[in-house]
Amino acid sequence: MEAIGGKTTLAEDVYDRIRWDIVLGRLQPGNVLRSDWMREQYQVGISPLREALTRLTSERLIIAESQRGFRVAPLSAIEVKDVLETRLLIETRALRQSIAAGSVEWEGKVLSAYHILSRKKIPQPGDDDILEWFRDHKRFHMDLLSASHSAWLRHLSGLLFDQSERFRIVRMLNVAEPTLRRDVDKEHKRIVDACLARDPDEACRALVDHYTATADAVLANLAKGEAADRENDEGRDRSWS
Repeated sequence: MEAIGGKTTLAEDVYDRIRWDIVLGRLQPGNVLRSDWMREQYQVGISPLREALTRLTSERLIIAESQRGFRVAPLSAIEVKDVLETRLLIETRALRQSIAAGSVEWEGKVLSAYHILSRKKIPQPGDDDILEWFRDHKRFHMDLLSASHSAWLRHLSGLLFDQSERFRIVRMLNVAEPTLRRDVDKEHKRIVDACLARDPDEACRALVDHYTATADAVLANLAKGEAADRENDEGRDRSWS
């Protein structure tokens, strides 16, 4: 919903701010979103806040609990795998359509988005430019699909992208720096080169490899966290025995 003159409404603004706080891990998975705290945090009234939370619920970034309000959607290995599999089904279909229908202007858009992204270092949690990088990263992946004739495929790809970026930031927050090092720019370039060569099979293989590498790192991190939690629980049990 937008106001006259193209200015965003208050609900649209608070929706965008909360959504990025979830994607960037400022609001952690499972966090309870208490109304009083949210209104103070985002300086907004109850009506636009509820509208924003309802919209985020429809995107599965937030869960509405009967009689208990809202909380940030939790993270689990099952969720990561489900999002990955669904994302690959949708995006590879959209990418094939985009390669088949893409014009020279589409090629230029993809090259421009890649060029901008490739000139920026992947930020770490707390960096001032982290939001800018995430926006540029999303723009690159959505531009790859922008020539697809299916508005639904493009829309769903955007929703699933935000879910996957939420997984990425959780990994970044919890994995040691050396473990995070991966030639992401090379992975992006492989996708771009295949698109420009009009090779949909190679482009889809490159996209699958790119997304799977991130999902695997997230799953490994979740497994470590679960193992640590079990160890702590066992330690507490032994202390009472």
